[in-house]
Amino acid sequence: MKIKRIICLLTVLSLVLCGAFSISASASGEELKYSDEYKTSPYYIKLVQALEDTKDGTTMEKTLAVALSQEGYKNYATEGVDLKQARADGNLWTGAELRMNQWETGNTEYTRWAQRYVMNGDEESQYADYDWCAIFTSWCLYQAGYYDDDILKKYFYCYVVDPRIFYDADSWIESFNLNQKLVYYAPNVHHKLDAMPWNTYYNVDIDPLEMPYKPGGLVFFTWDGSGKYFSHVGIVVGFDKKTNILTYTNGNSDGQVITRQIDLDVTEDFRGQGVTLNSNRIAAYADYDKYIAPEPKEIHTESSEISWDINSESGLKIQTDSESILASVYLDDKYYGSIIESNMVFHEGLLSIGRSELVDLSVGRHSMKLVFDDGELPLTLTITDSEHMPKGFIGDVDLDGTVTILDATAIQRYLANLEELSAEQQKMADTDGDGDVTIIDATYIQRYLAGMDQILG
Repeated sequence: MKIKRIICLLTVLSLVLCGAFSISASASGEELKYSDEYKTSPYYIKLVQALEDTKDGTTMEKTLAVALSQEGYKNYATEGVDLKQARADGNLWTGAELRMNQWETGNTEYTRWAQRYVMNGDEESQYADYDWCAIFTSWCLYQAGYYDDDILKKYFYCYVVDPRIFYDADSWIESFNLNQKLVYYAPNVHHKLDAMPWNTYYNVDIDPLEMPYKPGGLVFFTWDGSGKYFSHVGIVVGFDKKTNILTYTNGNSDGQVITRQIDLDVTEDFRGQGVTLNSNRIAAYADYDKYIAPEPKEIHTESSEISWDINSESGLKIQTDSESILASVYLDDKYYGSIIESNMVFHEGLLSIGRSELVDLSVGRHSMKLVFDDGELPLTLTITDSEHMPKGFIGDVDLDGTVTILDATAIQRYLANLEELSAEQQKMADTDGDGDVTIIDATYIQRYLAGMDQILG
């Protein structure tokens, strides 16, 4: 089954839910998490029982139990279905209109959860049609207590709005917040692993027959065997090492939740996916456990004052000592974006923001905040436009159109080798006109601001 877009990845960098998982919630929360139809269905009863039976189990054990409790749930989105009966069975959420395509999102409790609870969407509207294999997997992980609500919503949004990351291996892995040390990549997907440079890989070129499959682990498929893209995800039920038969449960398989088997030793046209050796269809496998958030700390950078000119041919880079793998940016107290939903890249503490993401910002000073898993970093970003600024505006070192104490500070930092000044900035910093930038130039600015001098330069 081909995935149209990686929206089916509900991404999820998350915190551990405190205490034992409970199906109970406040009235408003309960209404958001489960539809009325679903709460009257046998699948809800099975879900409650599965969580009770595994309350002392591991996250993987809980996730598998949740998935198996939904066995037989169908996406009633085909012509001729008895809508009244489907609703009574807890199998239908229509949204604004009934989607008559069993391969797409259609009408499932899991996609309703993504639409209504995760995305805060309108109950009367359906966000979009997408395959729901990974939506189902994320739903199971969420029921098992793997995700923190706020983080889940944030990262799901990131994937929904960004269609540029189709099928990338990193996108699939990062969306489930998987620890790369526990992810095993097949040889045929090796070429995909540099798609998103925020990851470090530990288990590459692993024979699919040698992967450490465990019940509850996630198995990623590349149905055509090429490894060019990840096209499906399932939850491992078991693996027989003697016969190399992999048993897995999954959503959106013939439009339903179902458990299947695949013989990795056989060359065949597996379920209409083309003739190839079935082991070639395995792209990756991953174990997981409860996420433990990094200890909060004070994040540092070389300078909290950043300047960028809209006529620059490149963006800007900010080096931090954060140990996070993800970063989000806020400008003037408004959410600006994260590396997942934009062209930003964050790798080993270095955040790179592309030129195209900055040109729409207005000239002037902006408050900036970088948010990481292990802390926050407040900054000041000054946007300048050197082509339209008055020439020879001596003293305006940061090129923001005004002379302030920050211009004197910029000179002092430049002299202490804490900040670099462009040729244009050095020209503006030479307030005494002697052809050099010295501490005297900073003093002139201070005197000018104190009203002791009327002109600069």
